[in-house]
Amino acid sequence: MKKFLLLLAMLAATCLISGTAFADVSVDWVSPADGSTYAVGTSVAPTGQASAVGTTGGTGLDLALVIDTSGSMGGSGIASAKAAAIALVNALPQATTSVAIIRFSSSASTVRTLTPLTPVTNKAAIITAINSLHAGGGTYIGSGITAAQAQLTGSNATSGHVKTMVVLSDGVSSGTPANQAALAKGAGITVHAVGVPGHNIAQMTAIAASGGGVYTNANDLSTLETIFNGTGGNLVGIDHVDIVLPDGTTISDIAIDGLGNFILPAWIIELGTNEFTATAYDSAGNSASALLTLNGQAGNPAVPEPSTFILLGGGLAGLAFYRRKKSVK
Repeated sequence: MKKFLLLLAMLAATCLISGTAFADVSVDWVSPADGSTYAVGTSVAPTGQASAVGTTGGTGLDLALVIDTSGSMGGSGIASAKAAAIALVNALPQATTSVAIIRFSSSASTVRTLTPLTPVTNKAAIITAINSLHAGGGTYIGSGITAAQAQLTGSNATSGHVKTMVVLSDGVSSGTPANQAALAKGAGITVHAVGVPGHNIAQMTAIAASGGGVYTNANDLSTLETIFNGTGGNLVGIDHVDIVLPDGTTISDIAIDGLGNFILPAWIIELGTNEFTATAYDSAGNSASALLTLNGQAGNPAVPEPSTFILLGGGLAGLAFYRRKKSVK
C-alpha cells in the first residue's frame, strides 16, 4: 500500500512538472494586429514569436560572456577562450543584441556592462575588452555566473530581450558552479558552457545541464553559433512551429531565428475571414497555439506594408521560409 501511494505521489509530481513545462510554451502574432481589415488582393506577410522558456518571444538578446581568467587558464586556455568569445560575438544578430563581459578567477568583475553591438564602434570595444583579458589567480566559476546574472537582471538589461550567458572555462573550480547555474535558470536566464582544451567535461556539462543550456567545446562552436543565428536551434527552447494558412495548407516547421521569431510567406487577402493558426512545440512535445484573424473586404488592393516583410530579431538568412517540405492537411 505504501509503495502504491508513493507511486501515485510520483505520478502527481510528474503531472505538475509537465504542466509547468506546458505553461512555458508560448506563441504570439506580432503583426499585423488581430482583426485588421484589408482590401481583397492585399499582400500581407504576418510575423510572430514563439518561446518555451517562460517568456513571450524575444525582440532581442542580452548575452553575458563569462570568461575564466584563473591561473589554470594560462597559455592556450585563455587564448582559446578569447577566440571562442570573439567568434560568438561575430555570430550574433548585430542590430538586436547587447553583450556584457564578465571575468572571474577567485572572484568576478564586470569588464564590460551590457552594451549594444551597434554601432560598429561598440562591437569593436567589446572585442577589445575580450582581448585585454589575462590569466592569473584561483578559480571560482560560481562567482562569474552570479555576476553575470546580476548584469542580465539589472538596470542595463533590456526588457523583452532573451537573457543568456555563456561560461567559457577549463572547469577547474572550487564550490559547485552548477548550483549558481540553476539559480540563474530560475531567474529566466539560459546558461551555456564552453570548455577550453583539456577542460573538466563533467563540470562543464553539469553547468549547462543545470542552466538549461548547451555544452560544447572551444574547438567546435558550430552548435552554439547555429543556435544564436537560428539555423541549428534557438535560444528560446522551441523545437518547431507549424502554421495553418487560411486555405487549410500547413507549413510544417517554419523557419525561426535564434530568438523564436518567424515570418510567413506573403498571403493575398481573400474576401471575408482569413485565419492563420500558429502552433509552437518544445522538445518534450508541449505546445501552445495562437489564432490571427484578418478580414478581407471588397475594394482596391492596398499597397503591401513593407514592415510585414521585416523579421524582428533578424537571423533568417535569405528569408528561407521552410525547413521541411510544405504539406497539405
